[in-house]
Amino acid sequence: MKRIVVAMFGVLIVMLCIMPVLAREDSGTAPMAGGGQSVDIDTQTPVLDGGAFSQYDTVFFHGAMAEANPSSIGVNSEGDYSDCHRITLNPSGGIAYINCPYVSYDSKKGGIYPMVRYCGFQYRTSGAAEIYRVGVWNGPTWVNTIVFDPPLKNTTSDYTLQVIDLGGWYRFNRGLNLCVWTQNPSAINTGAVYIGGYGARYEW
Repeated sequence: MKRIVVAMFGVLIVMLCIMPVLAREDSGTAPMAGGGQSVDIDTQTPVLDGGAFSQYDTVFFHGAMAEANPSSIGVNSEGDYSDCHRITLNPSGGIAYINCPYVSYDSKKGGIYPMVRYCGFQYRTSGAAEIYRVGVWNGPTWVNTIVFDPPLKNTTSDYTLQVIDLGGWYRFNRGLNLCVWTQNPSAINTGAVYIGGYGARYEW
């Protein structure tokens, strides 16, 4: 009888020792230095209103994936760099179109069709170069155009992240292309646009 009591007491001690471990594993949080716990919180910008979708994937591509449209008469030169794709614009050269293509979802397992409302791109400019419009395409099909008034400029060494609200959720199942419209209104000096990266949030 004593052996049974001792054995049961041993089992109880073991269970008490492993319960904190089990509780920590089930909590969904990871221990931090100093005894605190990290919480899995994603502060989205802009914040979802919660009324449409509860799941999302945010993807970003390096700016080196971008390139100017061959029909862009305002382009003096362009090239890929470690931090961006740079497009140098002629003085008063007209419009230059910069294509920023994305990988897109046709569908996800379970018959889910992700939608996009928010896109974004990181940019900076030099000289008088400016970004005044973006066109959004689903493969060969035009979806929406967003006009920036006043045009976007950033002549500092830091990149600016511009969030674009399409005004509604669209299905991009044939490849999303963000076409950035730029120009250089200076009559005498060249200017440049630097695309550091671009992305979109797919929601379902």
